[in-house]
Amino acid sequence: MRRALVCVLLGASAAALPAYAGMGGEIGVDVGRTEFDSNVTSESGTGLAIRGGYNFSKLFEVEGQYLDTSASEQGSDVTLNTLMVNAVFNFHPRENIVPYFLGGVGQANLEVDTPFGSVDDDAMAYQVAVGSRFLFGTSRKAGLRVELSSLSEKTFDETSRHTSLTAGFTWRLGR
Repeated sequence: MRRALVCVLLGASAAALPAYAGMGGEIGVDVGRTEFDSNVTSESGTGLAIRGGYNFSKLFEVEGQYLDTSASEQGSDVTLNTLMVNAVFNFHPRENIVPYFLGGVGQANLEVDTPFGSVDDDAMAYQVAVGSRFLFGTSRKAGLRVELSSLSEKTFDETSRHTSLTAGFTWRLGR
């Protein structure tokens, strides 16, 4: 898990470097609530995410995202870690509001710890999401990000779909 977090941080830093040369980039942190698929657990989980991206244009952005979500149920702990690459399509109805749609692909690791032992499995993951950034300040370089996402993964030979509602802060770099 630490190695994946370091990779995402390095990737986000590399994505942010062009922003300092006058191009656009973005970094952010999110916290949210995940409704796990009933195949996994009946409990909801709390997730923390870090993301970083690069704006190729005003409309299109590519971002890397690392999300760690966990829940507890009757002595068992469920942890879902995802490392995603997302294509983000931004819309600009107003200068300080930026709604978006994203689609992503990546890797999911689902781990279940019980008093009797631990099991985990890795799989490809896919996600779709809608959200919006609400920018503030005179330069509109910081903002609140709200997102509703659906992640699909097939671990332990079962396809599961998890729904998350997240909120966090985002910082725009460059431009």
